[in-house]
Amino acid sequence: MALDVPAGTPNRGPDLVATATALMVISIVFTLLRIVSMLVVKRKWWWDDFFAIYSLPHQVALIAVMISWTEIGLGLHAADVMAINPNLMVEGAKRLYICVFLFDSSISYPKLAAIFFYARVFRSNNRAFTIHLWITGALVSGWLVSTLISSIWQCQPIAKAWNAALEGTCIDNAAWYTSTSVISTATDFYILILPVPMIWRLNAPVKRRVYLLAAFFLAYSVIILSIGRLVMTIKLAPTLQYDLTWNMAEYFYWVCFEGVFSIISINVPSIVALVKALAHRWFPSPSDTGSGPSGYAGNTGASYGSKSTAYRSANRDRGFMRLASAAAAQHAGGLSSDSQDALKPVEADDEALALGRIHVRTDVMVQHDGSQRS
Repeated sequence: MALDVPAGTPNRGPDLVATATALMVISIVFTLLRIVSMLVVKRKWWWDDFFAIYSLPHQVALIAVMISWTEIGLGLHAADVMAINPNLMVEGAKRLYICVFLFDSSISYPKLAAIFFYARVFRSNNRAFTIHLWITGALVSGWLVSTLISSIWQCQPIAKAWNAALEGTCIDNAAWYTSTSVISTATDFYILILPVPMIWRLNAPVKRRVYLLAAFFLAYSVIILSIGRLVMTIKLAPTLQYDLTWNMAEYFYWVCFEGVFSIISINVPSIVALVKALAHRWFPSPSDTGSGPSGYAGNTGASYGSKSTAYRSANRDRGFMRLASAAAAQHAGGLSSDSQDALKPVEADDEALALGRIHVRTDVMVQHDGSQRS
């Protein structure tokens, strides 16, 4: 039940609740669209899908606990809460204790989803890239475990974390918040740049490579919010002990935005695939119906009229994966100068991704000895 706050009392709670509720709905919608996309496109489920979906309950729980805190003082000045009921500060601190666990999880699982997405898309024998994926995964997992452990035992005794009146000691919360935020932001940047060498070495025009890089950057634009939360952490962490309920309300804006946009980012590729699949199903092109000119993208000389729309949509969903695999193979040196026909137009029976006038063969396999077989 909401507090009986005197009229005119400054309160950040209502605006925070409205914003957090809207963000929670958005995160649920994007996750549901990912599930729908998997069913429509008929792509096999993998680890990136598991972590993407598993991120949602943590984010929803975080927002739910935060909203419950606004009902007992979050958003008010600590002095106003103390004047109403001093025990509410202890109850609020308990909720903060829970929120720390949920937030660490809510931003870590999307990172793992992004790493597994790279592993699924850039399928190659590129040892260096595989090592980078393992390193990044270890950094994210290590960060999550260490923050959870330090959160549990941040004070001795543990109850002092929410009851400052108890005898004991606690870690420096300001330094702890700042250091964990720095590492989290650095990891986000690491994940962001991982695919850059693979894409840039693709045998494609510069404009096309820039387009693909922009698509990846937009799909992981959460780095902007991660940096914003880091700046806010440096600004607010030293002040939390003086006015916890007021300053934490401002900090929670960044917490909610980062967690929700992490979920949005990792679901964007699946939603794009869903939109394309539905567009081809509802608005088939002449080549889809077989009534138009033969050929795909106007230059393959092979008709796709005999293929079903669902099959074509599934192929297009896998197309970017095929292109990424070709980029990975080239980066690893798997394609020799005599085998560049992997990038030539292909017949209708080969799954391909059309990028303007570039067509990528998808039946290319790269062996450890550097040879190629089709």
